[in-house]
Amino acid sequence: MVHATVYKPGPPTEDLLRKIFKKYDTNNDNMLSREELKKAFEDLGSLIPGFRAGRGLHHADANRDGYVDETEMDDLVKYAVKVGFTVR
Repeated sequence: MVHATVYKPGPPTEDLLRKIFKKYDTNNDNMLSREELKKAFEDLGSLIPGFRAGRGLHHADANRDGYVDETEMDDLVKYAVKVGFTVR
């Protein structure tokens, strides 16, 4: 009997999460809008990406301008980790 090894990728690391979020900065303004966040959470496999985008903004948008900028990115990544998109 031959056993095949099935490779299942693990959850994304924090660095990979940052890269994924930055990839969705479609207008290259170094800020993520709610719509850009929604698309990023869709890519991450969220069942409710619009909700996750709103909650991500709530957790990360310290200056309440409606965007996640570079200085707020760590808080967005921490939120994504908290809700289970990574365990590393």
